[in-house]
Amino acid sequence: LHRVDRRQRQMCIRDRSIVLLDQRWRRRPVGIIDIDGAAAAAQPLLSNSYYIERALQGATTVRRGSLASLFSQPTAILVIPDGIELAENEIQTVERWIADGGILVRFTGPGLARRTGDVLPGGVTDTLLPVTLRAGDRVIGGAMSWRQPMSLQPFPESSPFAGLSVPRDVKVGRQVLAQPTPDLSEKTWAALSDGTPLVTAERREQGWVVLFHTSPNTSWSNLPISGVFVEMMQRIAVLGRGVETTGDTPPVSYTHLTLPTIYSV
Repeated sequence: LHRVDRRQRQMCIRDRSIVLLDQRWRRRPVGIIDIDGAAAAAQPLLSNSYYIERALQGATTVRRGSLASLFSQPTAILVIPDGIELAENEIQTVERWIADGGILVRFTGPGLARRTGDVLPGGVTDTLLPVTLRAGDRVIGGAMSWRQPMSLQPFPESSPFAGLSVPRDVKVGRQVLAQPTPDLSEKTWAALSDGTPLVTAERREQGWVVLFHTSPNTSWSNLPISGVFVEMMQRIAVLGRGVETTGDTPPVSYTHLTLPTIYSV
């Protein structure tokens, strides 16, 4: 998951040194497109960004703003909460950014569920999703359902979340379903107890598109207030390509190999 930089510098005529630097020393700034505005200050627990920001506090720099303001500075991970609709030129900008190594993280909610229900057969689909979504959303539990809110399955070994402990008290009461496809299991990073995806992802050239199939606040599940959500968001952040900003310097502890002349290139 971590890239390695190779830097060479000529020490003298007779040798050359190679420094290997793990990209973990680089910054991975997170940008969240702001949809709540002043309402977030009045009712932070209901906002679409509160729990995301809290999960990443201390692990990286988190900024909120418009897409233009976020992309005016180096950004490794972009979070688009539910309710954001990008213009066509903004979508193209994000797609180029992903291809260059950006990590896009999206969350579903009433807005995305409504838009998937509005798409007619053969109509334009959302290109910034890792999977095709079914129309509407599924309510799990409640007065009109015989099923109870669902827990999480253990994370697949192929998932970046592999090895994380799954709390029994994390329950999801609402989700947007993915259309079954032959590669759906390969794109599933987390699933509910009935096997339906909770987090899906797709590689796009150098970057990733990641989708949480539930909301980023507690309206659809209690996942955002759990410890495992913090760990999941931090695992995703590590996937981001580190960006160098003014003043960044590599750590003192690095691998330093000096090669004799016979191995010099």
